[in-house]
Amino acid sequence: MKHLWLILVLFPVLASSQEVKVRRIEKLTGSEKGELTLSGISPDGKYILVSSADFIGLRILDLKKKTITEIASDPGSGYEPVFSPDGRKIFFRSDEYRNYRKYSSMIEYDLSTGKTKPIEPPSRVLVSPAVSGDIISYVVEGKRKAIDMETSDIAKGDNGTFLLLEDLVPVLYSDGKRKEVKPNGEGNYIWASLSPDRTKILYNYRGTCTFISDTAGNILQETGRLNAPKWINDNLIAGMNDEDDGTRILRSDIMCYSMKTKMLYNLTRTEDVAEMYPYPFAGKNRIACQTLNGELYLIYFRIK
Repeated sequence: MKHLWLILVLFPVLASSQEVKVRRIEKLTGSEKGELTLSGISPDGKYILVSSADFIGLRILDLKKKTITEIASDPGSGYEPVFSPDGRKIFFRSDEYRNYRKYSSMIEYDLSTGKTKPIEPPSRVLVSPAVSGDIISYVVEGKRKAIDMETSDIAKGDNGTFLLLEDLVPVLYSDGKRKEVKPNGEGNYIWASLSPDRTKILYNYRGTCTFISDTAGNILQETGRLNAPKWINDNLIAGMNDEDDGTRILRSDIMCYSMKTKMLYNLTRTEDVAEMYPYPFAGKNRIACQTLNGELYLIYFRIK
């Protein structure tokens, strides 16, 4: 177990606007540079999940105790893990190779006991899980499955509304039905997610631009350049505006898009730090992000 601590960082320019104002930015330190990649935030905002740049291994940062603990060392375990709705369990994948072919299994980690148990045996196609209410939903070999967190059993019935990304296509599951949603037509969709109220879909199309549509596939708004977008609430979206030379990222800032004002706001605006991959804290005016060197920052903001 390692220890970390918070350092208050005052950047030269803080962002302010009609709607969003940055209060302060803190740097999480105590780990070696290049070590951490953000993987998730617990529902109560007490824990941050981190991994390596290649998603090997999964660790949990306790923001109150200022400690970091390893959960798994499996390849792929840091790729899109999710917390259960009550924050007591973490679901992640474990990748292995047999005869040069990748197989993925689903693992459950219990924070109260520190123990893991397999949920799904190795398979060739495993879509990372999504959460809705008390249900965890995922797809194995083209078949959708769900776990009821109250009973830890396979869920029955319609199981709420979910959005899963299957073969780079957003797929909406609702009322027991499966529907592919392609607002921009054929092509690759990435970073797709449902709004907290389950009425809007956020996605990036072909790595060029980020859009917001309704669940019927009608485009509502275009955010402009906003990579790795994530919902802050039903109106605000966090993302990054990064620039590269074709091989590496040169600079990046954390941005915030408002559906009300239809404007992008720069939350960092720094010349010497490249902030990337924002993770908003649910129900809190706070965003975690990382840098090229694997350092972590917390951005505290106020909504006017």
